[in-house]
This record gives sequence, C-alpha cells and structure tokens, in this order.
Amino acid sequence: MNNANEIFKKYQAQTFNNPSCLEVKSATGSYITDTKGKRYLDFVAGVSACTLGHSNPIITKAITEQLKHYSHVMVYGEYVQSPQYKLAKLLAENLPNNLHTTYFTNSGAEAIEGAMKLAKRATGRVEI
Repeated sequence: MNNANEIFKKYQAQTFNNPSCLEVKSATGSYITDTKGKRYLDFVAGVSACTLGHSNPIITKAITEQLKHYSHVMVYGEYVQSPQYKLAKLLAENLPNNLHTTYFTNSGAEAIEGAMKLAKRATGRVEI
C-alpha cells in the first residue's frame, strides 16, 4: 500500500470495510485515470455532480468566468443574480405553462424540504 492510501485509510472515514483505494490522477469526459495510468469508466459521475462529464471545457470556461465575479452567495431567492434568474427564465420558457417558477437548492435534502413546504402551502395543511 502506498503512502496516499495509508493516509486515506487512517484519516478519512470509510463507507465500506474494504474501499477500492483508487488513487485518482485525473478525469476527463466519462473516464477516471488513476496514478498508474489505468482508465476507468466512471458510472458514479461524482455522485451526479459530473453528469456532463469531467473537465468539460464548456463547463470549465463558464465556471471560470463566473468565479471572476463571485462564487456562491445564495440560492433561496433572496439575492438577484443574473445567472440564476436567466436560468429560471430559460426553464420557464421550456417547461409546461403551469411550471413557471424555479426553487433553487444546494442539495437533495433542501429540495425535499422545499417540496414539503410547497405541498403544505398548496394544500393549506400544516402536516404531511
């Protein structure tokens, strides 16, 4: 076992008894390359964070350009941010007419909480 794997196992909580210990060097498109040069098809996709592939030049450029202005400031509809309202408008223009607003969240947990609040508001009920 190499030093990186020893440090990884000692200091990072593991989700499996026997983790793969794949030491990632790079990732491009749908492939991950380890430090030995072996390529793996990435079916995990960064736990859905990289569904358009790793190191996508269009996405990398868009993120880099946005970071020149600011990174993450707020998702809950409190601050007016042009990337956010432009995306909300684009979604509304391409979805059925009754789907005209978007609730942005940071995580699946926040999305579920938002859906529960919406259900309570739509039904007038206080319990689900």
